[in-house]
This record gives sequence, structure tokens and C-alpha cells, in this order.
Amino acid sequence: MLFNSLHFVVFFVIVLALNQSLRPWPTAQKLMLLAASYYFYGQWSWMYLGIIVYSTLLDYSIARGMVRVSRPRYLLLLSLFTNLGLLAFFKYANWLIENWNLASGAAGVALQITPMDIVLPVGISFYTFQSLSYTIDVYRGISQPRRNLLDYALFVSFFPQLAAGPIVRDYEFFKELDGDKHVDAGDVQRALVLIAFGFVKKIVFADNLALYADPIFANPAQHGFWDSLLAVYAFSFQIYCDFSGYTDIAIGLALLLGFRYPQNFNYPYFADSVQEFWRRWHMTLSRWLRDYLYISLGGNRHGNLHTYFNLMLTMLLGGLWHGASWNFVIWGGLHGGYLAFERAVLFRLPFWNADTALMRCLRWLLTFNLVCFAWIFFRAKTFGDAQTLIGNIIHSSPLAFDQGAHLGMLVLLLAMLAVHLLGGWKGFKDYLGRERGPVFAVTLAAIGLLLIWFTPAATVPFIYFQF
Repeated sequence: MLFNSLHFVVFFVIVLALNQSLRPWPTAQKLMLLAASYYFYGQWSWMYLGIIVYSTLLDYSIARGMVRVSRPRYLLLLSLFTNLGLLAFFKYANWLIENWNLASGAAGVALQITPMDIVLPVGISFYTFQSLSYTIDVYRGISQPRRNLLDYALFVSFFPQLAAGPIVRDYEFFKELDGDKHVDAGDVQRALVLIAFGFVKKIVFADNLALYADPIFANPAQHGFWDSLLAVYAFSFQIYCDFSGYTDIAIGLALLLGFRYPQNFNYPYFADSVQEFWRRWHMTLSRWLRDYLYISLGGNRHGNLHTYFNLMLTMLLGGLWHGASWNFVIWGGLHGGYLAFERAVLFRLPFWNADTALMRCLRWLLTFNLVCFAWIFFRAKTFGDAQTLIGNIIHSSPLAFDQGAHLGMLVLLLAMLAVHLLGGWKGFKDYLGRERGPVFAVTLAAIGLLLIWFTPAATVPFIYFQF
């Protein structure tokens, strides 16, 4: 069930009405939200709903047991191996089989394994990480185990963030769940602004940028310099608008139900270092990788070489988390290399860190283009396609500029970049969230017209639903 479908609109209106009417009865309200969340997920696959239920029961029991046993480490390991084992089976089993078959064939070993008929459960990467953060925090003494199974089940499966985040920590969710979840007129207005702008990002920008970028990434050999270069920047903004649009919608929906979620994007293409980019991009995943992987590996506590190794390993695994492909590993490796190079070299150069307009511009320009270059591997179907696209940019002639085919996209991308760098949407959205006059109604009406005019013929799923 997609957010941008009539089915979801009807579903959410019913849930919203029930949520408000059941406020005097918190247990009934929670049961309704849990049933709605399971129904929402079941629209993709009722069979895979059992995985969420199993993971919920397992981690609930493990967390409760941790405070009762003398060696909780073994229970934590059980949670890690079980949850990551399920994730590895559904997400990486066929990829490992494929690589085994390639390696064994190259080595002349006549042992080929038949791939399994596996469908990746929607959102498994997100709810697995969310559930693991809970058991790890209980083990570390940061959180107390939740006594009420209903509360914990709702934490794992709450539908606004279930399919693609944000990855919410248990104390953030339970703080909202234990509150009165009162939604006033200001909350409704802020939520509507978030949802409206989220749909604009997704439908008006991301889905239409996909119409340009997708054919070029599908057949890079048929295109030259300008097609390839503009496709890279188009996808860079497509994935930002698609994912941050989903996040805005999810946070807005949660707010209408009385839950205040953490920010997940903060103008990432405004960053003037890759380190800052990761503080602004998919912020809840970044903190998960930092708190549960990078710090667990030792962080920066054991010298420079160990720090660089930890950065590289964290980003390699972060890349692999996105999908079973060597391209994702390369994407993560590039970001790990960027982060290590910044620490080892750039951050140590006084002139590079000078607080002048020129140096800030140079730092931003380098960061933006390094991030866009890495997106090539994230988006390309194969490593060969990525090579071809890069080859088009390096070796093709930039003189073959087709004003009809390229000028409009170039102007659009420059305009989007300018708005992003100026942070204009944030100020305008904050203003709309407070404004009680006609500007609010007129803006929503204008957004409605934009959605009608620019909605593509075919519904495009959110990119991160595949992860």
C-alpha cells in the first residue's frame, strides 16, 4: 500500500478517526493502531507479516530476560544472530549463491547452487535495525525492557515508518506513546504542510526526474556527455526528493496520530564535507551506524589507523545494508574512503578549513560532486553500466549540447540546487506551519494543482521501499 494511492488515503482517514475516538481508552487505541499497522504491511504480503511478529516476540522476550540472567551477553548474541540471520537470508542469500556460482565456475569447480525463490519483505532492513537498537540499548543499560508486549509490538510495526523509516529509537517512541498524544490545530497544520511538501517532492520532482534519469541509466551506452552528466545530477535530486519526501509524509502522518518523530534530512547537499553530509542525510540511519557499529568497533579511541579502518568498515556495511550488490558495497566504500581522507588529509590543512566564502564554496563544490559521483554506483544496475556512464562523462564531447533536450533539465537542476542551498523551503514551511491566514489555504490549493498537473501516468514506488 503506497502513500500516494487512494487505498492508503481511505485507510488513513479511517485510522485517524478511530485514533481520535479511542483516546479515552488507551489500550483499545493501541490495539487499533497495531491492527492497522499489520493490515498496512499485509497489503504487500500477509505471509511475511509472520516475520515481524516473530521478531517482535523474540526481542521482547530477550529484553525481558536480560535483566534476569547473570550473562545477558548471550541473549544479546541470540537477538543479533537471529535478526541479522533473517535479514541475511532474505536479502543476501541469492546474492551469495550468485557469487559462489561465479567464483566456482571461474575456478573450474563443478558445484553450482540453484538460486532460491525468495521475495524480499518490504521494510525488513528498517524494522530489523529498529528492533536491534532496542535490545542493544537494554543490554547497555540505556533503556529498560518494556513490560507491555502490545507497546513493544507497536514500536516495531507502527505503519508510518514501517516501510522506510525513520529508524526511531525506543525511548523516542515510548515517550510519545506514554504521553496523551493530544493533537491540536497547530499540530494538524504542521502535519499537513509536511505531508503536502512531501508529496510535492515525491510526485512533482522525484517521479518526473525519474522519467529523465531512468532511461539513461537503463542504457548508458546509447548516450553521450550531457545525457550522462545530467542523469547523474537528476538522480541525485531524485533520490533526495523521493526519500526526504517519504520522510516528510511519514513524520506528518505520525504527527496527526500524536507521535513526534525525529528529523531525518537537513538539506544534505548544503554540506561542505562528507562528514557533515552524513550528519544531514538519512540522519536516523547515520546515528544507528555510529552508535551501534562505528562506536562498537572502537570509534576513534585507538589511534588514526584504527579510526580509518572503522570508518571504512562501517560505510562498507552501510552500503551493503542498502542491497545485495557489489555496486552498493562500492558506494559505501567510496563514502568510507571520503571520510577517511577528510580526517587524514583535508581536516589537517589550515587553508582548507579557512572560514572564507571562497573556501566554503570550494569545500561545498567538492563534497557535492563526490556525493553525486558515488550515486552513480548506487543507481547503476551493474558495475559495467557505472563504468559506461563514467566513460561517457570523461570521454564524450561536451560540445554536443542539444538545447531542446538538455537546457530545460539543466535549468531545473540549477534551480533545485539554488533552492536547496538557500534553505528556502525550510523557512517557508516553518512559516506555513504557523500562518493562520489565507496564505496557508492558497498554498495547499496550489500544491493540489501541482500534483494534478505533474503526476506521471504510472505510480512510482518510493525508492527506499526496495531496501
